[in-house]
Amino acid sequence: MRTSARSAVGAVVIVVVLCRALAAAPQLAASSYTEAIDLYRQGEEELALKKLAGLRSDEIARGRDALLAALASKRQEAESERAAAAIRGAIMLHTAQSFAALERNNNGEFRFQLALAQSYIDKLASLDRHAPFVRTWRLLVLAILQEGMSLAVADQFARHAHDSRGDSPELLLALGATEEMGWWIRHEEDADPGVKGDLRDAERHYRQALIVAPTLTEARVRLGRILTLREDAEGMKILGQIGESAEAPFQYLARLFEGDVYEKHGDIAEAERSYTAAVTLLPAAQSAYMALAHLRHARGARSEAAQDIRSTAGARDVPDLSDPWFWYARGTAWRGRGYNEQLRLMIRP
Repeated sequence: MRTSARSAVGAVVIVVVLCRALAAAPQLAASSYTEAIDLYRQGEEELALKKLAGLRSDEIARGRDALLAALASKRQEAESERAAAAIRGAIMLHTAQSFAALERNNNGEFRFQLALAQSYIDKLASLDRHAPFVRTWRLLVLAILQEGMSLAVADQFARHAHDSRGDSPELLLALGATEEMGWWIRHEEDADPGVKGDLRDAERHYRQALIVAPTLTEARVRLGRILTLREDAEGMKILGQIGESAEAPFQYLARLFEGDVYEKHGDIAEAERSYTAAVTLLPAAQSAYMALAHLRHARGARSEAAQDIRSTAGARDVPDLSDPWFWYARGTAWRGRGYNEQLRLMIRP
């Protein structure tokens, strides 16, 4: 399963008209389409994608119709359960093909394949909107879109996934992250992200996520961050709550963001203490070192600033992902691997 998208794409409205339901539910027959699905479920991703790519759209449509008809069977429960398992595999197969197409900048194929996956998801959601597979798949897609900075698509996808009767805290987190990322791109990179990027909307989503899941530390860190960006004093209080009980990366980000606030307000001593605390937490991460070096250089401590730069340059074999700021700036992308692993377990034969 590919979990990255290298380039952002234009707005895509992922709205699918579900295929017609057949009156009778025939036994599922082996076909090239079901063979592709079975290969993917067995872990043969490349073979499955190759077989799917060789199918005509009418072959896929017939296979889809047969699966949905079998799922709707009231007379053959076992057949319906087998169809549901195959449909979950089909969703993952079409999703993999969709994002493979996106990496090739094939926007049409991306839309087509993701729409197929979405049509299946909508059907499963109509049977059980709380189904773990349904919820986790939506989170995976949002994580991939955020990693590729495809925020317009992520926003439209999230609107389609929104449940007026109650969203999961993870979906609320992703909704807030899309708005926060949009604000950052618009204000700090002076570019059009394709979404409004409203920090008040981000705040609303993060607060709702914390109501549902008070222990969701990432939502608390993000809430504190966006409040400080809005010059709201509550932001520093919330960041101050991220203490030793939190995982080190979240503590690191809280101290980094506190240092940023102190620096903007001219409190150099407190800013330096916050940045130093972040460095102590994760010595291999670079963003706090760079912030500390900038601060010390500005106050004339050139030798100390140079040492900070040498410390970052001296780290070897340290991937970008080791720095919490790297994944923070990409929304919920860092969660994508976990979501994918959960989904692959759910489709295993």
